[in-house]
Amino acid sequence: MTVMHYGTQTVCRAAIRPGMLIKHHDTTWTASANVRGCLYLLRGYERTHTKELLVEVYLNGLGDGLKH
Repeated sequence: MTVMHYGTQTVCRAAIRPGMLIKHHDTTWTASANVRGCLYLLRGYERTHTKELLVEVYLNGLGDGLKH
């Protein structure tokens, strides 16, 4: 990961916005969409989704979700 981050925080899936950096299965993913009860994630050419209620978000220096 080349972007400086200031830790992670577990938040509700409904609070995730497109472009936020997510920690999922110990790797970094970019949130794509949050529809139909699924959070869709992108990483390069890989795509996946999660139905977990709580997800881990990388934080910026202000404590907000880090965006890519």
